[in-house]
Amino acid sequence: MSTKLFVGNLSYAITEQELRDAFAQGGRTVQSVRIARDRETNRPRGFAFVEVATDAEADSAINEWNNKLLAGRPVFVEKAQERAPGERPAPRPRPPGAPGAGPGGGGGFGADGGARPMGPRPPMRSFGSPAFDPGPQRESGRRHNTKPDRKEKKATGRPAPEERERGKWRWDGNDDY
Repeated sequence: MSTKLFVGNLSYAITEQELRDAFAQGGRTVQSVRIARDRETNRPRGFAFVEVATDAEADSAINEWNNKLLAGRPVFVEKAQERAPGERPAPRPRPPGAPGAGPGGGGGFGADGGARPMGPRPPMRSFGSPAFDPGPQRESGRRHNTKPDRKEKKATGRPAPEERERGKWRWDGNDDY
């Protein structure tokens, strides 16, 4: 009876023939190799299924290749788990920092993987000769409001009577509709 192996974390450049040759080392009989590909782009997804002839050969392949370098990447090898058509198993937990591992996982700005850092931007470096003077420096930061100070209205919660007459009101104070 043949045994199917799951091989994960593969290099995207590896071919089925290279995978077949690697797993055939040590006299193992490789019956089939299938590299999973994306349906839309037809690019490799980074994992494959290798079918070997017996359980003993599957165990020797797992012992030989699990966490070993194959085409420059440490591969993950285990016996493939059969699943019914349409059934989706729960995702395996991923190590911290791996893509899709939750908050702070992979990519983004900075080490925490979050959004663009807040706060003032660092000062611009001047290029060219050290004697270059860009002219008078403007204040850094947001634009300042140049409008004259307005008198602050006392907030009463109710619009003024003239505003109510013009229709500029939101609440007339009457809850007894």
